[in-house]
Amino acid sequence: MKKLLVGIVVALLLTACAKESEPEAPVIDIDAGKAIVTENCSGCHGLDGQGKTVEIPNLAGQPAEYLVEAMYAYRDNVRHHAALQKLISGFSEADIHNIAGYFSGLSPVAAAPVVADSASAFHEGEEVAARCTVCHGERGISNEPGVPSLAGQQPAYLMVATQEYANGDRGHTEKAEMLQGMGQVDIEKMAMYFAAQTQPLRDPPAFGDVQSGEPLTAVCGSCHGVNGVSEEPLVPNLAGQEPTYLVNAIKAYRSHQRSHEDMVADKSDEEIDNIAAFYSVQATNPAIEEDDRTSKVIAKCERCHGPAAGASSMVVPTINGQQQEYLFRVMKQYRDEDRGSSMMHKMSSGYSDELLLEVAAYYASHPKE
Repeated sequence: MKKLLVGIVVALLLTACAKESEPEAPVIDIDAGKAIVTENCSGCHGLDGQGKTVEIPNLAGQPAEYLVEAMYAYRDNVRHHAALQKLISGFSEADIHNIAGYFSGLSPVAAAPVVADSASAFHEGEEVAARCTVCHGERGISNEPGVPSLAGQQPAYLMVATQEYANGDRGHTEKAEMLQGMGQVDIEKMAMYFAAQTQPLRDPPAFGDVQSGEPLTAVCGSCHGVNGVSEEPLVPNLAGQEPTYLVNAIKAYRSHQRSHEDMVADKSDEEIDNIAAFYSVQATNPAIEEDDRTSKVIAKCERCHGPAAGASSMVVPTINGQQQEYLFRVMKQYRDEDRGSSMMHKMSSGYSDELLLEVAAYYASHPKE
């Protein structure tokens, strides 16, 4: 009996200790939170929780836990914003929870109208590409001897090549002048537009032998893929390319006018004609599907930020209905490791500005569910 009583007492003591160790949920004072917001936060975020400019995030309806963690991050210098760091360092724990409680209890801000979605960005790419089609043909399909096709080309390769021409690194003065003033986002839109085009099958050229050219491409295929369809973002597609351009390019590598180790150094003029003839008649597909450019990225985002992610233990912000420019800026910061989240960096590494802009536009135009 004595042992039983001792056991009961120990159990009661352990239970009491456990209860004492559990942190008590803070008592939220919405009125106090509103007063602090009125005095300190409304100038940028408004009393309704809507950012006063497109670069200031909406806070209305955000999860209180996320808002608390975000304020802690600014206070502790994990997130860098001099004004917010100074402001929040003067808040007590109760102040932080009251502010979060006030903003989280507001009705979400209505979604903004679509500023730029996948279709409009694609149309903008077509407009930028217009300056190139004068030489490279409608939709980038060249039938001009010596002028390369851009249709269906790897977008990353097109971006790099265009930048090199713009910088004068490829030694083409006229093209460098034409590209002056074209920004990075414009280059990306142009490249994505051309990459989504279909290069039709070509008739065999008047020179070279297609069948003889196939075995001569054995070494080329290690980089440029089967039949010239590249699987590497920075390696161009050769399939369906304008044949005279291919001949000129291969000879330029052979003579070291173009620099790339010892590419085709041992090929004769006849062999080069045959290689160009073979690649020119090969079928190719668009390097990207225009209609699917953002859907896969959005699907990744939905794993944490979507309605089906409610059971997740992670504290994440609501991004539906958020300011587009704010989302775009933050995603670029994660991509470029200017904002601390290794997971977000890994997810967004390699995404172009254009793609991030489309994802931001998608979420800005969808209301909070």
